[in-house]
Amino acid sequence: MKKARVNQISGAQLACLIIVFRFSTLMLSRSVSYTQYFVQIITTAVLSFFVYCLYKKGAVIKNNALFYAACTILGAVVSLDIMQYFGFTTGVGSSNVPVWIIALLLGALTLYSGVLGIEAVSRFSVLAVITSGLFLLALAVTDLPLTRWELFICPQSERINIWSVIKCVDVPLLFLLIAPDTSKNQGSALLFGTGAAYAADAMIIVLCRAVLGKTAGIYSSPVFALFQLAEAGDFNKLDVMYVTIILLLLFCEISLVVSLFARRIKKQVKK
Repeated sequence: MKKARVNQISGAQLACLIIVFRFSTLMLSRSVSYTQYFVQIITTAVLSFFVYCLYKKGAVIKNNALFYAACTILGAVVSLDIMQYFGFTTGVGSSNVPVWIIALLLGALTLYSGVLGIEAVSRFSVLAVITSGLFLLALAVTDLPLTRWELFICPQSERINIWSVIKCVDVPLLFLLIAPDTSKNQGSALLFGTGAAYAADAMIIVLCRAVLGKTAGIYSSPVFALFQLAEAGDFNKLDVMYVTIILLLLFCEISLVVSLFARRIKKQVKK
């Protein structure tokens, strides 16, 4: 009987991690622009293909300085998502819970989860992806009666947000850092994870345009507005689902970055 390889994750878990990183950025986006959507797809596809080719040629980050630099860039991308979430919480979300309490709890939980290792984080990412998928399915079903099918009417602003394009480096960096610790099917995981995240985002953009119509570009958080308009029986305003999805995705993102740093530090200490 073969023993399981330590510090290894499956291709399916890698795909879920990719979905988590890309989808959290897309969920927090303020844009429902088709133009920005396709620019992000092209940017992610080009960078991911380049990184995959490097990996197939044996390019692995062994140098500690390069590894920490890559993790720092990935952490910076995650911090942009965190700032967007806290901006949403203090603005559109109008939460009565102080931001510092949310930050403290999120920090403590992600630190603990990150120290447990990549395997633990990847398993939780599977739960986060399944939960997000179920919530999005519920959103689509409950919002369908509200559709006005103004799908191709452009909102007032079709400008491309440069930060959204820059954040497309998350998938290539994540793949470069995690692929060596994946048992098999790295290429399939990269393709499926990226495709699934953008497919879900396409559904959300279509829903935003169909339900919100010409006003889609006015909302500072159009996805949140969709959840607010949705109703399921006696449950009015399913915005709690949106907050749950975002917190789950952010938890996985931060925990993974922490686990990458923690694992490399442990290796250096053992040497």
